[in-house]
Amino acid sequence: MPSFDSEITKAIWGGKLPLRITCLTDDASEWEPIHIEAPRCSYFPLIAQKLHDIYTGLGLQVDKENIWFDYQGEPLKWHYPIGLLYDLNVFGTATPTMDEAVIPWCINIHWRHFPADKLLRNPSIDAAQDIFMSMLKEADYLRHGNTKKVMNLSKRDQTQLWQSLSVDDHDKYWEVNEHLLENEHQQWRHIPVRLYLPNNGVLQEAVPYHDTEGTAYTIADVISRIMPKLSLTTAIPVMHGIPLTMDIPAEWASKNLAYADNFLHIVLSKSRE
Repeated sequence: MPSFDSEITKAIWGGKLPLRITCLTDDASEWEPIHIEAPRCSYFPLIAQKLHDIYTGLGLQVDKENIWFDYQGEPLKWHYPIGLLYDLNVFGTATPTMDEAVIPWCINIHWRHFPADKLLRNPSIDAAQDIFMSMLKEADYLRHGNTKKVMNLSKRDQTQLWQSLSVDDHDKYWEVNEHLLENEHQQWRHIPVRLYLPNNGVLQEAVPYHDTEGTAYTIADVISRIMPKLSLTTAIPVMHGIPLTMDIPAEWASKNLAYADNFLHIVLSKSRE
């Protein structure tokens, strides 16, 4: 099985997004925007605490239990990685080119009128951690056919995975995550992968790493298995803010390009007419 490439995993982990966050109060008065840098692999509840402290320090009454964000009026799903949300909202609507990248990403922050019809309730750090661990278990099950590797982690190791996201520590994360990816000389079963469509749809299927003859799948093969009628000349797969090369081996990608939850979250861009 392909080995880990520490230079790649560090580059993925080190991906950052400059955010320009605007606070609009109920009386439509606008505070000065706040500019921060957010790790692509992180989650909004993790940066919400920092923003809460900033705004309360400025004398603004903030209900941190109901903090939520929007981009161009569309609420952002707090349980998705921040980098995935950016790709969905920026590259998921048009063919990605460098000159179309939205930098900084201008979003709005709210702590009232929570859109419960569009977002999961309770956007807290604890809730985000629970969902993160659930995704790790799902990835474990797809790869190995069970969740033993995640379930056998000590409480300390489980905490270390999440805390490493909180403090942006690549090495501490991989101290634990590398054990989750050990295959013990057995082939992995299925690829933890999700495809995100321009119409906000999400597709997930159990795609193996090899065909019936043992030929290793590429990213193009994986996407074709999930969407056989899709033309990759008109829909460009994007991950971590860049178009994916179609001949990347799926096993290598699964080890080195996944988000912290061990899923390949691939956004299919919408090409121009």
